[in-house]
Amino acid sequence: MRPYPSPTPRCNPEERLHAVSPSSVSLNECPASVAAADWYRGPVGRLVAADLVALLARRAETAFGYHALILGEAGVEFESRFDWHRQLRIGHHVLAGPPGGPPGSRLSVDLDALPIESEAADLVIALHVLEDRRNPHEILREIDRSLRPEGRLLLVGVNPASLLHLSARFWPRGWLRCHAPLALGHHHPAWRVVDWLRVLGYRIEAIEPIGGVAPWCRERSYRRCERMRRISGDWAWFLNGLYVIDATRRVLRPSRPKPAFRLPSLVGQPVRGEVAGFRRQTLGQPSRDAQR
Repeated sequence: MRPYPSPTPRCNPEERLHAVSPSSVSLNECPASVAAADWYRGPVGRLVAADLVALLARRAETAFGYHALILGEAGVEFESRFDWHRQLRIGHHVLAGPPGGPPGSRLSVDLDALPIESEAADLVIALHVLEDRRNPHEILREIDRSLRPEGRLLLVGVNPASLLHLSARFWPRGWLRCHAPLALGHHHPAWRVVDWLRVLGYRIEAIEPIGGVAPWCRERSYRRCERMRRISGDWAWFLNGLYVIDATRRVLRPSRPKPAFRLPSLVGQPVRGEVAGFRRQTLGQPSRDAQR
């Protein structure tokens, strides 16, 4: 097993949390998606990243297409350690993230206006990008525009009700300071994100928890609690640290309108026929016997 480099955080969570005013630290200086990438480089974050990539690869097995779009700074970290070409069946993929990360092999894009053609991606993996906005509706609309009909969306976020997020929020300097980067940004619960996706017409395939319940900072403790993570995934899924939402973009095609049934057009027309041997005649017209 190759040694991992020591994490060099690109964001300072303590400075962001204890700032005098919210405007003293710019959002573009340290987006939440960039801070989450720093957490994945930590002692426990490396193990969670391995489980997360395995889960994403398993969910993406049924995704068919040629182009994949990976949003978020964590995608670059996963690329250098897990190789997206080997994990995904889709051969071509593009890495993109918000401004604020180091220059590299990814595209620095504005999440509110992605430089991607409409309906060009067959698979979109969004890694903590919704946490950069309090109201991420524009980001969801851009993802929806870039994804083709029947395309797959895998969305990863931090559960705000989990002990992992609470420890990062209220104990950033204590013995749980390894989770301090997860305190940055605006974290949305899974049920709210599901409501937003359903409004856009998505079909929710699955919601899977990951990360476990206990906010460990030691690798040994995290490895020992593998059985507890499996149990908590079934019975305490709402307390797990992270969640993965698997959704399919559904597009309703307009059907051809049918002609309306007009009853007045059937009334008032002359009717001729024989009933019980007698001929019917229209009012106002003389009978044949009278004409003779």
